[in-house]
Amino acid sequence: MATIGEGRAAETAATVSGVDYVAGGGGPLDPRFVQRVRNLPGAVTSASRSTGVTVLEEGTALVSSEARAADPAALAATARLPLVAGRTGDLDDGSVIVNEEWETRTVGQRVSLWLGGGRKVSLRVAAVMRTGTGSNGVYPTPANAAGAAIDRIDVRLRAGADRTAVRALLEKAGRDTGTPVLTRDAWVAAQHPRTGGNARAGLLLILGIALLYTGIALANTLVMATSDRVHEFASLRLTGATRSQVLRLVAVEALIVVAVGAGLGGAVAGLNLLGVKGALELLAVSSPVAVPWASPGGVLAACAAAATVSAVLPALAALRTRPAGPAGTRE
Repeated sequence: MATIGEGRAAETAATVSGVDYVAGGGGPLDPRFVQRVRNLPGAVTSASRSTGVTVLEEGTALVSSEARAADPAALAATARLPLVAGRTGDLDDGSVIVNEEWETRTVGQRVSLWLGGGRKVSLRVAAVMRTGTGSNGVYPTPANAAGAAIDRIDVRLRAGADRTAVRALLEKAGRDTGTPVLTRDAWVAAQHPRTGGNARAGLLLILGIALLYTGIALANTLVMATSDRVHEFASLRLTGATRSQVLRLVAVEALIVVAVGAGLGGAVAGLNLLGVKGALELLAVSSPVAVPWASPGGVLAACAAAATVSAVLPALAALRTRPAGPAGTRE
C-alpha cells in the first residue's frame, strides 16, 4: 500500500512539475485572493474548481469520477497531464479530457454524461490521460462546472520573473485573506496519499490474527524442541560449559532461527513488491519501493523476544533436572 501511495504521489508531482506555487486546495478561495493573484505580474496562473461527472457505461453502470474544471489555456500553460492521445489545448466548452478507464476514450468521440449539478450534456473527447494508479480524474471547463467555486490556483513564474518579488506578493495576498500558499514541493508533500484509519484497522485485524498464531506456533515449537535436549545440555555441562554459557547458546540458536525466518519472509515480500513495482511501471507510473520499516521491525523484535524466552526458559528448567541413567537411576 505504501508503494502504491508513492506511485500516486509521483503522479501528482509530475502533473504540477511546471508549477512553482499552489494556493488553496482545502475549500473555496477568498474572491479577493483570486482577483489579486490573477493579476500577479511575472506569473501565469490557473484557477481551478473541484467538481464531478457521472457517466453511464455498458448501459447499466453509473460511474462517478472526480473532476477539476480549469480554463484550457491556463491549464495547458501550467499542468503536465499524462496524456496518451490529444492535447490539453484542444479542451473547450464542448469537450472534456477523460482517462483510459472510461468506456468512451477515443479522441473525437462524443460521450453523454451528467455534470456535477445534474445537467446531462454530450461532450467531445478532447484528450485522453493514461490510467495510472486510477486517480487522474477528468478535466472539463468552468462552463461545465456551474456552481463550483475556485478552490485552487496554480502559479508558474514566467522566464525572467523576479522570484522573490512574486513570492512576496503571493504570501502577502495569502496573509491578507487567510489563504495558504505553498511551494510545489510542500503542496505535493501535503497531498501525499496516506492509508486511512479504516484500511489500517482492517490490515491490523487480519495481520494481528495471523501474527498471533504464528507467534504461538513459534513458541510451541521451541518449547518442545528445547525440552527434549536434556541429555545434550548435560553433555555440554560435563565438557565444562557453565549454565550461563549453555543458556546463551540456546538464546543464540533461537535468534538464528528468527533470522532465517526473517530472511525467507523478506525474500517473499521482496518478490511481492517487485511484482507491484512492475505493475506500476506497466501503467507508466514511476515509484520507488516503499517499506514501512517500523512495522516489520516491530514484528521481528516481537518474534525474537518470543523465541528467546520460549527457548531459554525450558533450557533453564532442563538444566535444573538431571537426566535419568540407563537403569532409571539419577545421574
